[in-house]
Amino acid sequence: MNIAVALAVLTAFSMASGQLLFKLGADRWRGDNAMQLIWSFLSSQYLMGAVCLYAITILVWIYVLKVLPLSIAYPLTALSYILVPVFSLVILGERVSINTLIGSGLIIAGIIVTHMQKV
Repeated sequence: MNIAVALAVLTAFSMASGQLLFKLGADRWRGDNAMQLIWSFLSSQYLMGAVCLYAITILVWIYVLKVLPLSIAYPLTALSYILVPVFSLVILGERVSINTLIGSGLIIAGIIVTHMQKV
């Protein structure tokens, strides 16, 4: 696996981790007016962590797009659709339906099919 493909996979992990942080922050986001909501957002380690993680992820993604065709790189981001339910189950204790498991299997199959060509 070349470095650009590895970084594209890392991007999927970063996107999924960011979603987990957004969820943790959203559950603690409080305020009755715009200023309180803004302050709650800015003072939340989870939400600010998610924003910072996404900013870094964007920079990594731009590098990936510089060296890989979009048609190769972008399907790898679909891994985030598998990772988010896994993180939700393991970290948040949420339930994952059989439909989500079947969908995740189809996504994995799609990623494999799209990457059967040589990178």
